[in-house]
Amino acid sequence: MDKKVVDFESKRQGYLERQREAKVDALRKAFRQARGESDSATGKSTRKPRDKTKKK
Repeated sequence: MDKKVVDFESKRQGYLERQREAKVDALRKAFRQARGESDSATGKSTRKPRDKTKKK
């Protein structure tokens, strides 16, 4: 008789990781809203763009 072994612990670890990520994303979103920032501004850099120098 074939017995199938199911590894619940590995499935649980993946699930817990996704739950942690969702919780962190929710906290980040809440802090951004509290500061009055929009979600679209999260990936933008506030530094000036540097001009590339030409090689001689």
